[in-house]
Amino acid sequence: MLLAIITGGLHLDAIADTFDAIAARKTIAEKLNIMKSPTVGPFGVAAIVFCIILRYLLLKAPLAVNAYPLVLFPVVGRSCCVYAMFAGKSAMKEGLGRLFIENTTPSIFLSSLMLAISIMAAFDVRYLLSLLACYAFTHLCVMSFQRLLGGLNGDVLGALIELNELLFLLILNL
Repeated sequence: MLLAIITGGLHLDAIADTFDAIAARKTIAEKLNIMKSPTVGPFGVAAIVFCIILRYLLLKAPLAVNAYPLVLFPVVGRSCCVYAMFAGKSAMKEGLGRLFIENTTPSIFLSSLMLAISIMAAFDVRYLLSLLACYAFTHLCVMSFQRLLGGLNGDVLGALIELNELLFLLILNL
């Protein structure tokens, strides 16, 4: 709940917009317009509900063992987002997402990666495998969004943060 408050619900809005666009059987341009719309469709609402419930359920078990996931899952989500900005291209000619995507240099990406690796290793080296899995998932998502939307935008980046946080927590529960 604290992360949603800190971000102003921005990433939850992003996942809703992304899922509404993916679900639409429209052209790329129409899908990008769906993402700009202030309304939320049924797939977007379902995505938000799914994220909140799944996060709650996935945090319950690891927190019974230790509190590390509370620190680690946001690190994973944001580090994977930096990778997506580095590896992807912008689907839009304007927007905040485009600025991040076009200005993420190799040194920014490597700094983010090294920081994430350092944080994971400081808690437990086993978390590094989960980070690697999330990076692989992000790479597949970047390739998919290139095909589905012609690239990435701010909504997709926010959605990737949410999805990678969930994936990391899911792996911890296996």
